[in-house]
Amino acid sequence: MRQVELQAEGNAKAIPSRFVFVVKSSGIIADGITPDAFKGKDFSSGLFNADLISVALPSSLQPLEPFKDQVSIVQGLSGKMCRGGHSSWFGMLGVYMTGGEFDAGAVIRATADAELARLNPAPFNHLGLAIRGKALSSDYGGTMYPGISAAGPGQELPFQGSPDIAYEQLFGSAVSSGSGAETRFRLQGNLLDFMVEDVRKVSQAIPSSEHGKMDAYLNAFEELQVRHSRLSSMKEQIAANAPGYSDKFTSTVEEVRQEAQFDLAAAALIAGLTNVVTIRLDNVDMTYKRLGIDQHNHGIGHNEGTKSQTEYREIIQRHHAELLATMARKLKAVPEGDGDMLDNTMIMFLSDSSDNHHGTGLEWPYLIVGGGGGKLRLPGRYLRYPKYGEKGCRTIGDWWTTLLNACGNPIEYYGNEDLVLKQNGCSHAGPLEELFV
Repeated sequence: MRQVELQAEGNAKAIPSRFVFVVKSSGIIADGITPDAFKGKDFSSGLFNADLISVALPSSLQPLEPFKDQVSIVQGLSGKMCRGGHSSWFGMLGVYMTGGEFDAGAVIRATADAELARLNPAPFNHLGLAIRGKALSSDYGGTMYPGISAAGPGQELPFQGSPDIAYEQLFGSAVSSGSGAETRFRLQGNLLDFMVEDVRKVSQAIPSSEHGKMDAYLNAFEELQVRHSRLSSMKEQIAANAPGYSDKFTSTVEEVRQEAQFDLAAAALIAGLTNVVTIRLDNVDMTYKRLGIDQHNHGIGHNEGTKSQTEYREIIQRHHAELLATMARKLKAVPEGDGDMLDNTMIMFLSDSSDNHHGTGLEWPYLIVGGGGGKLRLPGRYLRYPKYGEKGCRTIGDWWTTLLNACGNPIEYYGNEDLVLKQNGCSHAGPLEELFV
């Protein structure tokens, strides 16, 4: 609780940076998130940086109008060093080529969201929540591996696809979603104490050649033990911020499950359980039936159904904007420092297939909500970088380098460089200095 008090008193060092990465499938069409006031502009002469507050957002983004001073739209950044098609897999957040049509491929580095989680530790250092799994799969519920985020080489981040289970994992130390949850939490603590002690004993009795493996086991159990202890000490804070449990968390309706996962993410941020959340919002196999849509995302991407692809996308995008606006509203209602929690949070809406159903990587549109702690000149701005290959063009590697630098990691460049741009003398491969405060 003392950390919350310090934050409310305006102690900047006590206020963490928070990030929510909302990953949709089937691409984000750049034109679909471009205000009418900026359509048809000439972007060939360099970075187009304009005031967003004074213009109207597209109709599908209208739910975000109340937060427009903290909305930013970033367009034109390319990602040709990543895989195109239905999913770039880890490339979207890791900036490299990997995977195939159904295979997520190798994990060669920690993705950018995981790097930011490392810079902003919490009991749940990096929370992964999902509605669906891999791009072309029918995976549903339970622990899932959608192939988009990783803690390090070979360490894919697991996502929880069942809101009811996520509720208990996050808030079960203080509130119960069913009978016996608090008892189970206490027994888990006893089991972790036993396991740590047992691993230490075994480590003393085995050959030295096996100590590396046992040390890894011991570190994992000790990390869980520390988390368990911290959750126990935060019981009052967790109980005060846990969402009320309802049948929303056991619903099988896709749109309701999305609402449940967003509720959990917002509550976890407010309670101090995590500072970084990655949400797998849907995949190409998902159908938004509650919105009156008769095609799954894959069919929409192939222009099937009774409506045009643009009409389908606008309906779905408005629903997504409502989810983002609801989260923003909850964060804005929490005082923090000289402002509110939304001031110190960046909610980033992006797609693992870049700019279209079959992503080209020529552009990777980003929609951002929140002040991001005032570290970058983004809120209330519309930014459009030159097209791929033109003078002044920039990449998603430059973007993630910028974000990591702003948040405390002075990395020279994050990810793989675009070798075609490099060969043609167009590669920047560094932070976007114009965005630094």
